[in-house]
Amino acid sequence: MLDTAVVLLLMGMFVLLSVGVMVLGISVYNNTNKLSSDNYAQRTVLSYIANQVRRGDIGGGVETRDIGGVPTLVFRQDFGGTDYLTCLYAYDGELRELFTEAGEEQELASGVPIMPVADLSFEIRDGMIEVTVTEVSGEQRSLLLTPRSGVKEG
Repeated sequence: MLDTAVVLLLMGMFVLLSVGVMVLGISVYNNTNKLSSDNYAQRTVLSYIANQVRRGDIGGGVETRDIGGVPTLVFRQDFGGTDYLTCLYAYDGELRELFTEAGEEQELASGVPIMPVADLSFEIRDGMIEVTVTEVSGEQRSLLLTPRSGVKEG
């Protein structure tokens, strides 16, 4: 009888410890997954903006503007003799991109949502653009970009 009780007690302890280790592992996995996801989102926003600046870096094609009170990064391109603008900005909690003909009114709500951000700002310093992204979590990240063709502040 005593031998059976000891075996059952040891088996019970083994089951409890196994469940405890499993719960701890799930917690660690969830934390790691969340941190990885947040880091990916932050780096993706900055990478996307950097690639857009590189793509639009042609003779005077990059400038910053304030459109409707929203800081905006604007790229000017010529297609078939007509100037077009690509605008990057944060609106309604999302990074948005708006492609429109130059001279047309830019309606910020019409931009295509790219990914969630809380805020986005651009500052010109010594020919460089400092891009600061505030994530939905409140964390901020910055990136310095130097367009070869220069940058205009508008």
